[in-house]
Amino acid sequence: MTSLSLTLLIITSCLFAAGLIGNFLPVVPGPFLVWLGIFIHKLVLGDASVSWTFFGIATALTLIAQTLDYLCSYWGAKRFGASWQGGLGAVAGGILGVIFFNILGLIIGPIAGVIIVEFICNRNIHQAGKAGLGTIVGGIAAFIAKFAIACIMIVGFYIFLSPSI
Repeated sequence: MTSLSLTLLIITSCLFAAGLIGNFLPVVPGPFLVWLGIFIHKLVLGDASVSWTFFGIATALTLIAQTLDYLCSYWGAKRFGASWQGGLGAVAGGILGVIFFNILGLIIGPIAGVIIVEFICNRNIHQAGKAGLGTIVGGIAAFIAKFAIACIMIVGFYIFLSPSI
């Protein structure tokens, strides 16, 4: 193993650790950091790294993971009785929350979005609150799925890493 490949493996592993920890912090895109580690390793080492097929799969998994917060918020709201408008309110609240309020907005935005839209649609406080709870359940589901995706990418990287390293 050359000093360059060892250095890159250390940098990649640090990005992997940051990605796993980032899953617990709402503002840090955990799976993206894992992908970034794979990308840097592949970019510098080329064929001595993982295959292009694995890199493509990791890229697809990262894109899926990045959309899960919004999709799961919508799913959770709908599962707990929100109207379709309320489900879209959860997604819009998540997007606007991130833009205007960063960490707090990512957590509270979808909940506020679904509750506000449900009230606009003449739903009572019980129905709106239940839909808000659904966005919390959806957020927990997204966290679990994103953490699993990050773990799969990390394990896959070490399994499919070129033996010539």
